[in-house]
Amino acid sequence: MLSPDASWIARVRWDALIADDRRGFARICPDFVAELLSPSDRLTDTMRKMEQWLEAGARLGWLLVPASESAYIFEPGQPVRPVVGFDQLLNAEPVLPGFTLELRRLRQQ
Repeated sequence: MLSPDASWIARVRWDALIADDRRGFARICPDFVAELLSPSDRLTDTMRKMEQWLEAGARLGWLLVPASESAYIFEPGQPVRPVVGFDQLLNAEPVLPGFTLELRRLRQQ
């Protein structure tokens, strides 16, 4: 079982779970996942983890790498899209309507 740093599940999918499945750690794959690469993580291992999220049913994944000011966008059936430079804005549309992330907020001081 995987656990992302951040995730989101569409309300309609959450509401479809029976009450017992909503207690504790829900056994449902999020629609959106985000992972923040820490200094102790290996990029290749975390990229594989992102692929596992897609295989499990995630519709969008962001792998954020503050040390190199880069990010990777994962979507089913699409090649991984690198984003270089934290002067950009990530947009989670249409999976997570209205959600954006200003990458500059992740800059290491």
